[in-house]
Amino acid sequence: MVLSQSARNGIDMPLVGFGTFQLSTAQAEYSVKEALRAGFRHIDSSEAYNNEEGTGKGIKAAGVSRNEIYVTTKLFPGPSKNYKQTIETLKTQLKQLQLDYVDLYLIHAPISDLRLEQWSALMELRKLGLAKHIGVSNYNIDTIKEILAADLAKPEANQVEFHPICAQADLTVYMKENAIAPIAYSSLAPLSTWRVEKGQGGEVLAEIKEECQVITKEIAAKLKVSEARLLLRWGLQHGYGVLTKSSKAERIRENLDLFDFEIPEIEMNRLNKLDQNQALAWASAGLNPMQAPPLKH
Repeated sequence: MVLSQSARNGIDMPLVGFGTFQLSTAQAEYSVKEALRAGFRHIDSSEAYNNEEGTGKGIKAAGVSRNEIYVTTKLFPGPSKNYKQTIETLKTQLKQLQLDYVDLYLIHAPISDLRLEQWSALMELRKLGLAKHIGVSNYNIDTIKEILAADLAKPEANQVEFHPICAQADLTVYMKENAIAPIAYSSLAPLSTWRVEKGQGGEVLAEIKEECQVITKEIAAKLKVSEARLLLRWGLQHGYGVLTKSSKAERIRENLDLFDFEIPEIEMNRLNKLDQNQALAWASAGLNPMQAPPLKH
Protein backbone atom coordinates (compact mmCIF):
# COMPACT_ATOMS: atom_id res chain seq x y z
CA MET A 1 0.00 0.00 0.00
CA VAL A 2 1.71 3.16 -1.20
CA LEU A 3 1.01 6.17 0.98
CA SER A 4 2.68 9.55 0.86
CA GLN A 5 2.97 12.22 3.52
CA SER A 6 0.58 14.37 1.50
CA ALA A 7 -2.07 11.61 1.31
CA ARG A 8 -5.57 12.67 2.33
CA ASN A 9 -8.88 10.88 2.74
CA GLY A 10 -12.23 11.62 1.09
CA ILE A 11 -12.87 14.70 3.25
CA ASP A 12 -9.48 16.18 2.36
CA MET A 13 -8.05 15.37 5.81
CA PRO A 14 -4.31 14.65 6.07
CA LEU A 15 -3.98 11.01 7.11
CA VAL A 16 -1.71 11.73 10.08
CA GLY A 17 -2.97 14.17 12.71
CA PHE A 18 -1.73 15.59 15.98
CA GLY A 19 -4.06 15.08 18.96
CA THR A 20 -4.33 17.24 22.08
CA PHE A 21 -6.07 14.94 24.60
CA GLN A 22 -4.68 15.13 28.18
CA LEU A 23 -2.54 18.18 27.40
CA SER A 24 -2.79 21.23 29.64
CA THR A 25 -3.54 24.57 27.98
CA ALA A 26 0.16 25.46 28.08
CA GLN A 27 1.24 22.05 26.77
CA ALA A 28 -1.32 22.29 23.96
CA GLU A 29 0.05 25.67 22.92
CA TYR A 30 3.65 24.42 22.83
CA SER A 31 2.92 21.01 21.30
CA VAL A 32 0.58 22.25 18.56
CA LYS A 33 3.11 24.91 17.54
CA GLU A 34 5.90 22.29 17.45
CA ALA A 35 3.72 19.80 15.55
CA LEU A 36 2.84 22.32 12.84
CA ARG A 37 6.46 23.41 12.55
CA ALA A 38 7.49 19.74 12.26
CA GLY A 39 5.15 19.29 9.29
CA PHE A 40 1.84 18.13 10.77
CA ARG A 41 -1.12 19.67 8.97
CA HIS A 42 -4.01 18.11 10.89
CA ILE A 43 -4.77 19.17 14.47
CA ASP A 44 -7.39 17.22 16.46
CA SER A 45 -9.10 18.92 19.41
CA SER A 46 -12.29 18.79 21.48
CA GLU A 47 -14.45 20.85 23.78
CA ALA A 48 -13.94 18.10 26.39
CA TYR A 49 -10.15 18.54 26.44
CA ASN A 50 -10.47 21.99 28.07
CA ASN A 51 -7.39 23.30 26.27
CA GLU A 52 -8.69 24.88 23.06
CA GLU A 53 -7.41 28.29 24.02
CA GLY A 54 -3.89 26.84 24.08
CA THR A 55 -4.49 24.93 20.84
CA GLY A 56 -5.59 28.17 19.16
CA LYS A 57 -2.52 30.02 20.40
CA GLY A 58 -0.30 27.19 19.14
CA ILE A 59 -1.91 27.31 15.70
CA LYS A 60 -1.39 31.06 15.54
CA ALA A 61 2.21 30.93 16.80
CA ALA A 62 3.26 28.29 14.27
CA GLY A 63 3.06 30.79 11.43
CA VAL A 64 1.48 28.32 9.00
CA SER A 65 -1.18 29.59 6.58
CA ARG A 66 -4.73 28.71 7.73
CA ASN A 67 -5.64 27.10 4.42
CA GLU A 68 -2.79 24.62 4.89
CA ILE A 69 -4.06 23.45 8.29
CA TYR A 70 -6.90 20.97 8.82
CA VAL A 71 -8.55 21.46 12.21
CA THR A 72 -10.89 18.89 13.74
CA THR A 73 -12.78 19.53 16.94
CA LYS A 74 -15.66 17.89 18.77
CA LEU A 75 -18.86 18.77 20.57
CA PHE A 76 -19.06 17.32 24.06
CA PRO A 77 -22.71 16.28 23.73
CA GLY A 78 -23.70 16.23 27.40
CA PRO A 79 -26.92 14.47 28.37
CA SER A 80 -29.23 17.29 27.27
CA LYS A 81 -27.38 19.70 24.96
CA ASN A 82 -30.01 20.84 22.44
CA TYR A 83 -29.93 22.25 18.91
CA LYS A 84 -29.36 25.87 19.93
CA GLN A 85 -26.74 24.98 22.53
CA THR A 86 -24.89 22.89 19.95
CA ILE A 87 -24.74 25.85 17.55
CA GLU A 88 -23.51 28.14 20.34
CA THR A 89 -20.91 25.60 21.48
CA LEU A 90 -19.04 25.65 18.18
CA LYS A 91 -19.18 29.45 18.06
CA THR A 92 -17.54 29.52 21.51
CA GLN A 93 -14.94 26.96 20.43
CA LEU A 94 -14.08 29.02 17.35
CA LYS A 95 -13.41 32.04 19.57
CA GLN A 96 -11.10 29.96 21.77
CA LEU A 97 -9.33 28.49 18.73
CA GLN A 98 -9.13 31.95 17.11
CA LEU A 99 -10.58 30.50 13.90
CA ASP A 100 -13.41 31.44 11.54
CA TYR A 101 -14.28 27.79 10.82
CA VAL A 102 -13.15 24.24 11.55
CA ASP A 103 -12.53 21.72 8.81
CA LEU A 104 -14.29 18.88 10.64
CA TYR A 105 -16.76 18.99 13.53
CA LEU A 106 -17.71 15.78 15.33
CA ILE A 107 -20.22 14.73 17.99
CA HIS A 108 -17.81 13.23 20.53
CA ALA A 109 -20.03 10.27 21.49
CA PRO A 110 -23.70 9.19 21.20
CA ILE A 111 -24.29 9.69 24.93
CA SER A 112 -27.26 12.07 24.64
CA ASP A 113 -30.87 11.19 23.97
CA LEU A 114 -30.91 14.42 21.89
CA ARG A 115 -28.19 13.19 19.52
CA LEU A 116 -30.39 13.51 16.41
CA GLU A 117 -31.15 17.11 17.38
CA GLN A 118 -27.42 17.68 17.84
CA TRP A 119 -26.75 16.13 14.44
CA SER A 120 -29.30 18.47 12.83
CA ALA A 121 -27.40 21.36 14.42
CA LEU A 122 -24.13 20.08 12.89
CA MET A 123 -25.86 20.05 9.48
CA GLU A 124 -26.80 23.70 10.05
CA LEU A 125 -23.24 24.56 11.13
CA ARG A 126 -21.98 23.09 7.86
CA LYS A 127 -24.54 25.16 5.95
CA LEU A 128 -23.37 28.29 7.79
CA GLY A 129 -19.76 27.57 6.81
CA LEU A 130 -18.61 27.25 10.43
CA ALA A 131 -17.66 23.62 9.76
CA LYS A 132 -16.58 22.41 6.31
CA HIS A 133 -17.28 18.76 7.12
CA ILE A 134 -19.28 17.03 9.87
CA GLY A 135 -19.08 13.63 11.46
CA VAL A 136 -19.30 11.58 14.63
CA SER A 137 -17.05 9.82 17.10
CA ASN A 138 -17.57 6.58 19.02
CA TYR A 139 -20.63 5.74 16.90
CA ASN A 140 -21.33 2.11 16.02
CA ILE A 141 -23.35 0.77 13.11
CA ASP A 142 -26.67 1.15 14.96
CA THR A 143 -26.16 4.79 15.95
CA ILE A 144 -25.04 5.68 12.42
CA LYS A 145 -28.16 3.94 11.06
CA GLU A 146 -30.31 6.04 13.42
CA ILE A 147 -29.15 9.15 11.57
CA LEU A 148 -29.90 7.64 8.17
CA ALA A 149 -33.30 6.32 9.34
CA ALA A 150 -34.23 9.87 10.37
CA ASP A 151 -33.51 10.96 6.78
CA LEU A 152 -30.67 13.21 7.90
CA ALA A 153 -27.33 13.74 6.15
CA LYS A 154 -24.83 10.91 6.40
CA PRO A 155 -21.82 11.51 8.68
CA GLU A 156 -18.70 12.18 6.63
CA ALA A 157 -16.36 10.66 9.24
CA ASN A 158 -16.34 8.53 12.38
CA GLN A 159 -13.48 8.69 14.88
CA VAL A 160 -13.16 5.51 16.95
CA GLU A 161 -10.66 3.62 19.08
CA PHE A 162 -8.69 1.45 16.65
CA HIS A 163 -5.63 -0.75 17.22
CA PRO A 164 -4.85 -4.48 16.93
CA ILE A 165 -6.66 -5.32 20.20
CA CYS A 166 -9.74 -3.29 19.18
CA ALA A 167 -10.01 -3.62 15.40
CA GLN A 168 -13.71 -2.68 15.02
CA ALA A 169 -14.04 -5.35 12.29
CA ASP A 170 -17.74 -5.02 11.34
CA LEU A 171 -17.79 -1.24 11.79
CA THR A 172 -14.70 -0.82 9.61
CA VAL A 173 -16.37 -2.75 6.77
CA TYR A 174 -19.60 -0.76 7.20
CA MET A 175 -17.80 2.60 7.06
CA LYS A 176 -15.92 1.56 3.94
CA GLU A 177 -19.14 0.42 2.24
CA ASN A 178 -20.82 3.73 3.10
CA ALA A 179 -17.89 6.04 2.29
CA ILE A 180 -17.58 7.27 5.89
CA ALA A 181 -13.97 8.29 6.55
CA PRO A 182 -12.53 6.22 9.43
CA ILE A 183 -10.25 8.00 11.92
CA ALA A 184 -8.37 6.14 14.66
CA TYR A 185 -7.70 7.35 18.18
CA SER A 186 -5.64 5.63 20.89
CA SER A 187 -3.62 3.75 18.27
CA LEU A 188 -0.86 3.24 20.86
CA ALA A 189 -3.11 1.81 23.59
CA PRO A 190 -1.54 -1.69 23.40
CA LEU A 191 1.91 -0.35 24.42
CA SER A 192 3.24 -0.44 27.99
CA THR A 193 4.33 3.19 27.52
CA TRP A 194 0.76 4.41 26.81
CA ARG A 195 -0.78 6.79 29.39
CA VAL A 196 1.76 5.98 32.10
CA GLU A 197 1.43 9.17 34.13
CA LYS A 198 -0.57 9.00 37.34
CA GLY A 199 -4.31 9.21 36.74
CA GLN A 200 -4.13 8.60 32.98
CA GLY A 201 -5.36 5.00 33.29
CA GLY A 202 -2.90 3.19 31.02
CA GLU A 203 -2.43 0.37 33.54
CA VAL A 204 -6.06 -0.81 33.30
CA LEU A 205 -6.44 -4.13 31.44
CA ALA A 206 -2.63 -4.36 31.16
CA GLU A 207 -2.79 -8.17 31.21
CA ILE A 208 -4.67 -8.42 27.91
CA LYS A 209 -1.97 -6.39 26.14
CA GLU A 210 0.90 -8.80 26.76
CA GLU A 211 0.73 -10.90 23.57
CA CYS A 212 0.28 -7.80 21.43
CA GLN A 213 3.29 -6.17 23.08
CA VAL A 214 5.51 -9.18 22.35
CA ILE A 215 4.49 -9.36 18.69
CA THR A 216 4.61 -5.58 18.18
CA LYS A 217 8.13 -5.46 19.63
CA GLU A 218 9.28 -8.33 17.42
CA ILE A 219 7.88 -6.86 14.19
CA ALA A 220 9.13 -3.34 15.01
CA ALA A 221 12.65 -4.70 15.56
CA LYS A 222 12.49 -6.60 12.28
CA LEU A 223 11.40 -3.47 10.38
CA LYS A 224 13.79 -1.22 12.36
CA VAL A 225 11.05 1.18 13.45
CA SER A 226 9.65 2.15 16.85
CA GLU A 227 6.63 0.27 18.18
CA ALA A 228 4.63 3.51 18.08
CA ARG A 229 5.38 4.05 14.39
CA LEU A 230 4.49 0.42 13.68
CA LEU A 231 1.03 0.72 15.28
CA LEU A 232 0.31 4.04 13.57
CA ARG A 233 1.36 2.57 10.22
CA TRP A 234 -0.89 -0.46 10.88
CA GLY A 235 -3.84 1.93 11.15
CA LEU A 236 -2.87 3.71 7.94
CA GLN A 237 -2.65 0.42 6.05
CA HIS A 238 -6.20 -0.35 7.17
CA GLY A 239 -7.36 2.89 5.51
CA TYR A 240 -7.69 4.91 8.72
CA GLY A 241 -6.50 8.39 9.40
CA VAL A 242 -4.40 8.22 12.58
CA LEU A 243 -3.69 10.58 15.46
CA THR A 244 -0.55 10.86 17.51
CA LYS A 245 0.25 12.97 20.57
CA SER A 246 3.35 13.99 22.47
CA SER A 247 4.62 16.99 24.38
CA LYS A 248 8.23 16.19 23.36
CA ALA A 249 9.51 17.83 20.16
CA GLU A 250 11.64 14.81 19.15
CA ARG A 251 8.75 12.36 19.54
CA ILE A 252 6.41 14.72 17.69
CA ARG A 253 8.70 14.65 14.65
CA GLU A 254 9.26 10.89 14.83
CA ASN A 255 5.55 10.03 14.87
CA LEU A 256 4.91 11.99 11.68
CA ASP A 257 7.45 9.86 9.84
CA LEU A 258 5.20 6.99 8.79
CA PHE A 259 5.69 6.96 5.04
CA ASP A 260 9.18 5.54 4.54
CA PHE A 261 8.28 1.94 5.38
CA GLU A 262 5.48 -0.57 4.85
CA ILE A 263 4.35 -3.48 7.01
CA PRO A 264 4.47 -6.68 4.89
CA GLU A 265 1.22 -8.61 4.53
CA ILE A 266 2.43 -11.52 6.64
CA GLU A 267 3.18 -9.19 9.55
CA MET A 268 -0.10 -7.28 9.07
CA ASN A 269 -1.92 -10.61 9.43
CA ARG A 270 -0.06 -11.40 12.67
CA LEU A 271 -1.20 -8.07 14.09
CA ASN A 272 -4.73 -8.53 12.75
CA LYS A 273 -5.07 -11.86 14.61
CA LEU A 274 -4.59 -10.08 17.96
CA ASP A 275 -8.09 -8.56 17.84
CA GLN A 276 -10.08 -9.10 21.06
CA ASN A 277 -12.74 -6.47 20.26
CA GLN A 278 -11.62 -4.86 23.53
CA ALA A 279 -11.63 -1.08 23.93
CA LEU A 280 -8.98 0.32 26.29
CA ALA A 281 -9.20 4.10 26.07
CA TRP A 282 -12.21 4.64 28.34
CA ALA A 283 -11.78 1.52 30.49
CA SER A 284 -10.23 3.29 33.48
CA ALA A 285 -13.35 5.47 33.73
CA GLY A 286 -15.59 2.40 33.51
CA LEU A 287 -17.32 3.82 30.44
CA ASN A 288 -18.30 2.50 27.05
CA PRO A 289 -18.68 5.61 24.85
CA MET A 290 -20.44 3.55 22.17
CA GLN A 291 -23.25 2.61 24.54
CA ALA A 292 -26.06 4.96 23.54
CA PRO A 293 -29.19 5.77 25.60
CA PRO A 294 -32.60 5.51 23.93
CA LEU A 295 -33.50 8.49 21.77
CA LYS A 296 -35.90 11.10 23.11
CA HIS A 297 -39.13 11.17 21.13
